[in-house]
Amino acid sequence: MHPILVQAGPLTVGTHDAFSLIAVVVGFAIYWAELRRRGWLEERIVLVSLAVLAGGVVGARLITAWERIDEYQAAVDAGLPVSWVLIHGGKSLIGALAGGFLAGVLAKRALGYTRSTGDAYVLAIPIATVIGRIGCYLSELPLGTPTDLPWGVTVDPAAAAAFPRCPGCDVAMHPSMLYEVAFNLAIIPLIVWLRPRVPIQGDLLKGYLLAAFAFRFWVESVRGNEVQAFGLSGPQLVLIPLLALLVAQFGRRIRSGGYRVPSAPPAMARAWGGGGGTA
Repeated sequence: MHPILVQAGPLTVGTHDAFSLIAVVVGFAIYWAELRRRGWLEERIVLVSLAVLAGGVVGARLITAWERIDEYQAAVDAGLPVSWVLIHGGKSLIGALAGGFLAGVLAKRALGYTRSTGDAYVLAIPIATVIGRIGCYLSELPLGTPTDLPWGVTVDPAAAAAFPRCPGCDVAMHPSMLYEVAFNLAIIPLIVWLRPRVPIQGDLLKGYLLAAFAFRFWVESVRGNEVQAFGLSGPQLVLIPLLALLVAQFGRRIRSGGYRVPSAPPAMARAWGGGGGTA
C-alpha cells in the first residue's frame, strides 16, 4: 500500500488525490483535442465543458454523502468547516459521470447549444478511469472481498490497521480496482473501431456508459462495500436507475428505427418508359 505519494517536510501528497488530478487533466486534454479535431471549439462549448467539470466534482461528492452522514456530522461537530468536509469526504466515479452529464445537459439548454458532444468524451473517460483506478488500487483498502483465486492480493497487516474498516484484509482479496482497469483497457480499442461506425452522435458514449455501469454493478459484488439495502451496496442502488435510463434510451432508439439501414434507391430507368432505345 502506498497511500502517500510524496512527503517532504510539511508537504504531503496523497496517492489517490494525485492520481485523481492526473486523471482529470489527461481526460480533459484528450477531450479538448477531440473537440479541436472535430472543429467544435468555440465559446459556448468552453462554458459547457466548465459546467461538466464542475458538475462532475459536485456529483462525485454528493452521491456518496447519504452514506457518510455520520462522518460528516462528526467532522462538523469537531469544528471543521463544511468546505473541508466536502473536499476530504468520499468520492464516486459514478457520481462524477452522472453529475457531469446532468450539468452538461443543463448548460447546453441554458446556452441554446444543440449539438451532441458526448462522443468527444468517449475516449477520455476510460483512459482517465484507468489512471484513477490505479491510484485507488495503490491507496485504498479493502481491495475487494476475500478470494482463493490465484490473483488474489494480500496486504501488510500494518497497512490494513491504518483503515477504520478493512474486512477481509487478513486474507487474499479480489483486486477489484484492477478489474475496472482491465475492462477499460479492453474497451478502448473497441471504441476506436466503433467511432466511425455508430451513426447517431452521442450514442457511442451512452453505449460505453451502459457497458461500464453494468460491469461496475458486477464489480460491486466483489468490491467489499457495505450493504445498504436489499442486499445491494450504495453504488449498486445508484446504478440501477442509471442503467434503466440507458436501456430505455436504446430501446426507444431501436423502436423508432434509428439504427435501421435505409433501403437502396431503385435503379432509374435508362430511358423514358424503361425502354432502351434512342429518340
